[in-house]
Formats: sequence, structure tokens, C-alpha cells
Amino acid sequence: MGAAAMHCRAWLLMAGAAVVVHGALAGDVAARIESCVSTSAIEFAAADQRVVLDDEDQSRVQAEMERRYPVLVQHGFPVSKIVLWHKAGGESVFITLLEHPTRPSESCFTATFTAARFDGFAEWKRKYLRPEWTT
Repeated sequence: MGAAAMHCRAWLLMAGAAVVVHGALAGDVAARIESCVSTSAIEFAAADQRVVLDDEDQSRVQAEMERRYPVLVQHGFPVSKIVLWHKAGGESVFITLLEHPTRPSESCFTATFTAARFDGFAEWKRKYLRPEWTT
């Protein structure tokens, strides 16, 4: 096999690995999430990145949500998971999820927040998102 063919094969293997990693990140989040309070839904495009934050990061993000928006605490703001969603167009959003009230194996969303406004966003972007897919 020539050098050009080996280089091409190596590139294809790396590209395939990137797709596998992206799929693993997206695997924890359904392609469509219904609202908990209305008939709307969030549908993720194939090129979007989405990942559930780990427990420590979720606690940090939720604490900042509650600090920025005190009305959330006044009326109760239960959260099962927080998803970082990076849209293919470049915007990143945090999505708060709850266990779906009628389908316990699924989640529904309660709110969305522009992620770039949060302290620590650059750190979470590096930790969770594939840099070559965030442009």
C-alpha cells in the first residue's frame, strides 16, 4: 500500500473514531425531547453535539441558574439532568430535563439557557464538545 493510500486510510479511521465518540456523547440523549409543560419539542440535527453533564458540572450549572434566576428557586426547580447542546450553527444551550411524567424511561425538558453566559462555559466546552465540530 502506498504512502498516500495509508494516509487516506489513517484519516478515515480517525474520522470513524470521531463519529463513534460523537455517537457515544449523543447516546445518552434522545434525538427528540418533548417539553414537560407544552406540546413543543426539541429535535437535534444530525450534526448537533449533545451530552449530559456529569454530576459535579450539573451541580455547578444548576447553582448558577438559580443564582442568575432566583424566581426558579421560589417556585421550585427540580432537575434530573442537564444537557449541553451545541447546535451545528454555533450556539450552545443548556437544557434542563426531568423524568417524563407519563413515560418514566424518557425525559422531558423544562427550560433552556444560553450556555455562553455561564461562568465556566469555556471549560465545559473543552471538556464535553469536539472542537472540530464547534465551528
